[in-house]
Amino acid sequence: MIFKTCIYPITILLFLSGCETPEEKFDRETGQQPVLSREKIDEIIDSYETISYHELDDYYKNYSDPEVKFRQKLEDTEYRIIQGTEVYRYVVGKTRIRSFLCTDEYYIANEENPEANKTQYWLVDKKLLYMILDFMEALEEKNFNPYGFYVRESHRHPRYNWARGGASQSQHIYGKAADLVIEDINFDGETDQQDKEICLEILDELVGDKGGMGLYTGTMVIHIDTRGHRARWNEYKRPH
Repeated sequence: MIFKTCIYPITILLFLSGCETPEEKFDRETGQQPVLSREKIDEIIDSYETISYHELDDYYKNYSDPEVKFRQKLEDTEYRIIQGTEVYRYVVGKTRIRSFLCTDEYYIANEENPEANKTQYWLVDKKLLYMILDFMEALEEKNFNPYGFYVRESHRHPRYNWARGGASQSQHIYGKAADLVIEDINFDGETDQQDKEICLEILDELVGDKGGMGLYTGTMVIHIDTRGHRARWNEYKRPH
């Protein structure tokens, strides 16, 4: 009986660990909690090593901007160096860093083997993360679901932006934009335009004259950015 009592928990533990996703394993090992303050966002972002555009290796520069159209505009930017399983770290709410990364060949290589500690380069404007946090707080204050959306895309380098059919001067290129996919915001068990209308009203006030919003009528997607001046548009150009 003692042997049986001891072996069952071990068997169950092995079974459960074998079923874990990389994200679940990271959460268990780190015990990370949702990021719910600007101070915590700063702490996380500032913990990563930065690299200037000029310091990037030539392969990445040529790969990310093969037509050399954006080098002058990107020359003052600083990239965060993200490696291996750090992509699973929460950076705002329960949204992980990986949701904000450009899903290019560097991203794919890391997804295939996170334990190899491969490097990815991330452009991100902290103000964008603050905006998403403010959005979550506003939803909660109004008794809506602060986790009723997810970030589909954020940083896109020029090559990837072109491949996705993005605007030629997209704010995604500079790490200043995110596309939010709206789900069940009002807790009614459905995902519909009522949920999106709730989000549009809140975000229009939050973004205000500080940035842009793509309303994308007929979809459940809302684009937000921190371009520094007001912009609004309806058209949604589907990626190629």
